This record gives sequence, C-alpha cells and structure tokens, in this order.
Amino acid sequence: MYRWDGGFIMVDPDKFDEGVQWYEEVFGWKCVDKITTWMGRKGFMKLPRTGMVTIKSFEGEYEHFLSPETEGNVKLVFVTYDLNETLSYLANRKISSTEVHVLPNGQRYCDILAFDNMKLTVVEEQRQNDENEYPPSGIIGFGSVNTIIPVMDPKVSAEWYEKHLGFELVELDEEKGFAHMRTEDAYDRNVLGEQFWDYIWLIKSTDKSVEKPNDNKARTYYDIRPEVFFDEYNLLIQNGIKPSEVAGDPLKGWGGFHFYDPDHNRIDVWSYQAN
Repeated sequence: MYRWDGGFIMVDPDKFDEGVQWYEEVFGWKCVDKITTWMGRKGFMKLPRTGMVTIKSFEGEYEHFLSPETEGNVKLVFVTYDLNETLSYLANRKISSTEVHVLPNGQRYCDILAFDNMKLTVVEEQRQNDENEYPPSGIIGFGSVNTIIPVMDPKVSAEWYEKHLGFELVELDEEKGFAHMRTEDAYDRNVLGEQFWDYIWLIKSTDKSVEKPNDNKARTYYDIRPEVFFDEYNLLIQNGIKPSEVAGDPLKGWGGFHFYDPDHNRIDVWSYQAN
C-alpha cells in the first residue's frame, strides 16, 4: 500500500527564504528547522493543528525536482473551520481564490494562490471538540480530505488506484461522478504502529486539460518503505507504468520518484528511514 504522507510546497531557489517567511507571516505556520541537503533546501513547517509540510526549493539535477512548465490539477488539501472567514482574511491581503465548489459529501472547497502564485486547496470541515486558538488565516493543517484528483472516469480510475497503489474504495457513484477512496496515513503506520485513514476524492472532470501531464508545485507524496522501495518501483515497470528515475536512495536516507495515472495526473512517491 502507498500511504499518504503530506507533501512538498515547491519554490524557486532564490525565493526560498522569502517563501518560508511568507507562510509564517501570512498563514501563521511555524518553521521549526531549515536544512540544506544534496537535493536542495528544506523548511519544515509545523501546522497549527497537527502535521508538518515541507517548503522545498527547486534544486538538483534530477527530473523529479524540476519546475513544471504548466501547473497541474491534483490538489494538496489544507483545512479551515470557516472557509468564508479564511477567504475574507486572504482577500484583505490581496490573495486571490477561485469560486467555491462542493464535494459530494457537502464539504466546500476552493483553490487559493499563495506565495508566488502557488496553487493550494482549502477545504472546510466541521470543528469537533477543538477549542484551540489558531492563526487569523484559519488554515490549520491537514484533515478529512487529503487529496482531490480530477479524472475522466472515476470507476476506471478507482480500479487503477486499487491495483497499483493499494487504495481502498469507500464509495463509488458513477451517476454523480466520483469515487471516494482511502489509504493509510504513513506517520501513524510507520512511527506509531497504528492505523489511521486518509481520504482521496477522484472527481469526474469536464476539463480536457486533464489529458495533459499534470505536474504540480504543491505536491502530495505517498510513502513506501525502504525495504520494498525498489521492488515496488520495478513492479510499476512490469505493469506498464513508466516512473521517473529515482532521485536519491532511501536505503541511505531519502529517495523519491514520480509517475502518472491514466489521466496524466502526477503521483509523487518518497521513502526514508523512519525514526
């Protein structure tokens, strides 16, 4: 099973420090550390409610870290308890957003253009037994919707994700045009030894741009363990899927690659030694 594990928010190398500062000041996220590695700079951002996301510079010679020429449609999703308040806060800071859409389960969401026109997705979920105070942006972390992926045929795509990534189907409605899927959370499984589910929506798209390769700057990553990394990589090839070259080596620290689903949506994979 490929387990959901957060992601990278990619920025240009000369804007790395500015980007980290922007997310701290505008979103209210906290940078707990910055490091420089063989694959570029990373800023580890602690999210206000729970979880961590990494600001990552476009650096290194690997295809996996190249900046895309066009922005894709796969959505890395963050949570707010009040979408209207969040959008009002962002509008006051000249941060634009798309029209609000509604998921099949009734949750509202939209895209926003964050630092350097970075497309992020914010979804509204109901507050439950949470009396903590959060930054004015209201963008508090990851939640009950982890990824939204546009597809041409939800049933066909759900079968593909079941076969190749091990996702489980929660609900399929061909008439309404969606497949609701789940996969384990990597941190809970790898570090805590527990099972917690993360959720992916495959939504029927009417936008023909889904036919083109979708390479996002805000990248959802799925985790596989180092001991099966190369076996899984080779299995993809045996099943007719062409992954990118491997960047790094998970047996020595970190390794990653990407490939595409039948609608050319990019799937990013990483692996590392769990503490």
